[in-house]
Amino acid sequence: MRPSLLLVALLVIAGCASTEPAAPAAPPAAAPPVSESRVPARATAAAELTLEKLFASPEFAAESFQGGRWAESGARLLYVDQDREAGTSNLVEMDLENDGRRVLIDGSVLAKPDGEGLVQIEDYAYSADGSKALLYTDSERVWRLNTKGYYYVFDLETNALRPVADRSEGLQMFAKFDPAAQRVAFVRDRNLYVVDLATGDERALTTSGGPGAVINGTFDWVYEEEFGLRDGFRWSPDGRYIAFFQLDESATRDFQMTDFRTLYPETTSFRYPKAGEANAEVRVGVVDVATGETTFFDTDTWFEGGDETEYLAGMGWTPALDDGRADVWMLRLNRDQNHADLLYGDPETGDVEQVLEEENDSYIEVETGFSDVATGTITYLDDGDHFVWRSDRDGYGHLYLYDNDGAFVRQVTRGPWDVTDFHGVDEAEGVAYVTTTAASPLQRHLYRVPLGGGEPEQVTSGAGWHSVDLSRDFDYFTDTYSTATAPPTTTLYRTSGEEVAVLVDNEDLAERIAAYGLPAPEFTTVPGADGEPLNAYVIRPSDFDASREYPLLIHTYGGPGSQEVTDRWAGTERLWHQYLAETHGILVAGVDNRGTGGRGKAFKTETQNRLGILEAEDQIAAAQHFGAMPYVDSDRMGIWGWSYGGYLTLLAMTYDDGPETFHAGAAVAPVTSWRQYDTIYTERYLSTPQKNPGGYDLGSPTTYADRLAPGQDLLIVHGDADDNVHVQNSYAMVDALQAAGKQFDLMIYPGRNHGIYGGGTRLHLYTLLTDFFAESLGGAGPVAQR
Repeated sequence: MRPSLLLVALLVIAGCASTEPAAPAAPPAAAPPVSESRVPARATAAAELTLEKLFASPEFAAESFQGGRWAESGARLLYVDQDREAGTSNLVEMDLENDGRRVLIDGSVLAKPDGEGLVQIEDYAYSADGSKALLYTDSERVWRLNTKGYYYVFDLETNALRPVADRSEGLQMFAKFDPAAQRVAFVRDRNLYVVDLATGDERALTTSGGPGAVINGTFDWVYEEEFGLRDGFRWSPDGRYIAFFQLDESATRDFQMTDFRTLYPETTSFRYPKAGEANAEVRVGVVDVATGETTFFDTDTWFEGGDETEYLAGMGWTPALDDGRADVWMLRLNRDQNHADLLYGDPETGDVEQVLEEENDSYIEVETGFSDVATGTITYLDDGDHFVWRSDRDGYGHLYLYDNDGAFVRQVTRGPWDVTDFHGVDEAEGVAYVTTTAASPLQRHLYRVPLGGGEPEQVTSGAGWHSVDLSRDFDYFTDTYSTATAPPTTTLYRTSGEEVAVLVDNEDLAERIAAYGLPAPEFTTVPGADGEPLNAYVIRPSDFDASREYPLLIHTYGGPGSQEVTDRWAGTERLWHQYLAETHGILVAGVDNRGTGGRGKAFKTETQNRLGILEAEDQIAAAQHFGAMPYVDSDRMGIWGWSYGGYLTLLAMTYDDGPETFHAGAAVAPVTSWRQYDTIYTERYLSTPQKNPGGYDLGSPTTYADRLAPGQDLLIVHGDADDNVHVQNSYAMVDALQAAGKQFDLMIYPGRNHGIYGGGTRLHLYTLLTDFFAESLGGAGPVAQR
């Protein structure tokens, strides 16, 4: 479960040992409040903040660094430059250190040989020898990202441009050169194809693909959404084979969405396996590209094995092993996702060997899209002899070094903190680069970890959030840095720590924000339901008066591995919270309940098999803690959230002491019964409904619909084209509330997906939310006698 994403054609700045190093001191449960030096100065006469400025203008849009892909060495990035006036797109190399710029591919020469106009480069890939480039254009969205379009091969010596395949045959996906740049393989209509670049001959390597049945080389909805898998094939290092995923979704069931905006409603159907239902069968095959002969590995996941071998969550080619040949590695998970096997498959014999096994009493983190983990489970090192494995086996997310044959070498990182991103190993210097929570769970910093022993060294400075991207030679990195009160800046550094150049400073935005004199979030801790300190922030109006009483609104997300309370720039949503405090006199707070990330395995997995209950108890306890303060009106407390936060809002309002605690709540795109959500996400935390029916019933807001109190104001919001959390969820809650005779408000956004955006939708939504809470909670008043 994650918010919708839009395609970015280039990589934007990403948050991506011989003896065990000593660990930094244990981090505090929370960072201290924001220091005054980091709070923008209040203007003498503050500008007026409006919803239109927040949601219908570029007033608060932060400038972002162009980003790109690092060249082989040095502080040089490659990126696509769109020249809208000329109607061209150029591939450019930028020298970040010297502010130089060189055009590598001139878009004016990219006239389509099979159509009108110029190729507009959306993505690109060079051949291994650097003689050719594969250009991607005219893309269309497949669920989250634009992963289907058309590909052209550009010869960098002759400027010759040719299509990879005939456009009339259909859109192509994930095209790749073979290692010798003699062939290109791609996926079309769920089958794998290869084109000989010398002759132009195209061959189908698979023919079994088709709608509602077999998928070759790519994935279904749930594998894309929850494992982040889209591109499902890989050339072997010698170019002889292609390894590919094959799924059979014939046993899964269709989900239908209806667009009611047309005269006769139009229906879209897609396969969506809900909790406890059948998943697509999955296996990995290897096709000999010359002969077309295909061998499938017996991973016990293809119409056999049951729940013990349900998923293949990753695949690739190993470096050359002891026999001089590369194998296919595969990451296999059971259905509950608490048992992982690293498998090697021999492409010649089809034999499968188990190399590593990992078991957990909760779940094994392999999905990295919306949690506190940014890199995957396994990374092969450039030395060709080792891989790094991420595990929380010692209670925190750390890195472990293995020989390629699966022999354990050593633990690379250790301490009461989590590694959230592994950036690689600089073998020449003998160090690994990682991003961790060692300074505080509210912050992220880059560290250098000596492989030969010694303490990790913090590379980034400045309390806050650092998203770093290291050059391929590990000599440079870009650091996109922000705090809760300062918008992002991007700076180029040497890994020695020396600042080289400020690439984006966002000074204009910082000055515009300062002109509004907005109150800053104050970081603190509050007791959870079990007394454990929870990280929190509070926003008070700038003219806060402790002798008055204020209403309180809690914003929550609260899902597994997420974090709401971080010392980083949070964009317009956080500015809207500051607007509510400043304009409507509503205190706004955020609380990271048990189950959220950044604080180790025990804290994150405490909600296992009882999703929602501890989270709701913690949000209720936090509200009651705030409500006991003399300046908080405990009769005017509200809660709101989106997606998992919408789910938690409904549960916090109706479960346990929720009806007596929260006067108002707004649930946007909420899950209301986990039986309605997909297999991979839901069962990771709850197992299946067949094994854990009590957990599903206990954690579903529909169970408690009859507990909504007469004095509680409830608003439910949903887009009816939400392919992620279906509007069916809100309809189920509506049905349960109506059956219980409860009154509430409902807003449906026709044709809008999980992100509920487009046109004036965001302004409409946040105006609705503002009016709802202004009316339900009101503003500050004199302190009542208690």
